[in-house]
Amino acid sequence: MNVQLFSVVAQTTGGQQKDNLCGPFWIARILNESGFSTWDGQPVDEDLVALRAGTVLPDATAGADLPPGAFSSAAYRYSLPTAPVEQSGTSPDGLAAVVEDASAGELCCVPLRGDWTPERVERLVDEAGGFGSRLIANLRTGRLWAGRPPIEVLLSELEGRPVRDPAARWDVGHFVELEMLIHGPRKSLVVVHDSYPSLGWDGRHLQPPRVLAAALLRGDGREGGVLVIVPKAGAKAAKALAAEIGLEVGTWNNGTGS
Repeated sequence: MNVQLFSVVAQTTGGQQKDNLCGPFWIARILNESGFSTWDGQPVDEDLVALRAGTVLPDATAGADLPPGAFSSAAYRYSLPTAPVEQSGTSPDGLAAVVEDASAGELCCVPLRGDWTPERVERLVDEAGGFGSRLIANLRTGRLWAGRPPIEVLLSELEGRPVRDPAARWDVGHFVELEMLIHGPRKSLVVVHDSYPSLGWDGRHLQPPRVLAAALLRGDGREGGVLVIVPKAGAKAAKALAAEIGLEVGTWNNGTGS
């Protein structure tokens, strides 16, 4: 396997998201890491992003839907609206607007939707880094591999041999970062960075492009997609790559009603 894999998965995530704030968690992190730590005099964190993006929390009676090993964290800085669980969440439109507003237009958010295939996932992850992008995927966790599959499964996938997909133990709509592509002799794996350090190796797990394509298609009556966050100068390249690989520029309906 690529030696770069081991340096990546050995790093820690630096914290767990608050309950139901996976999208705001990633947008706040990217803004902070891009040099935008305050917005209108307030610290940029997942709470502020949730407020400005219009996040809707599930009704209290729904409880926390957490992956294995995670803990509930619901000490929000702001009062956020609530709704039945099937109508809760954060829309991609809201997150995209926050990226551009909080960065005063220095960052652009190019949302991608469409008929997700393994080839499209692979090319997007492999090539988008060339223009300084960060990829935040909105997908269904129930279609992903379990966080720590045996090494034999990972090697077999990279070598193109048949494998039995390790079943996920958690099935929700979720935002994650797609960090990089690891090339094997015949196939590849994507390094997925999660907002729950209990998953994978300190929050990083490995997913085949074919599995990510299925997770983006979801199959539960909702849509998935990817937010490509780039410096303003990279927006044209992001849109050109989308057109080249057959994806549409536009947001998707992930069930929030926004």
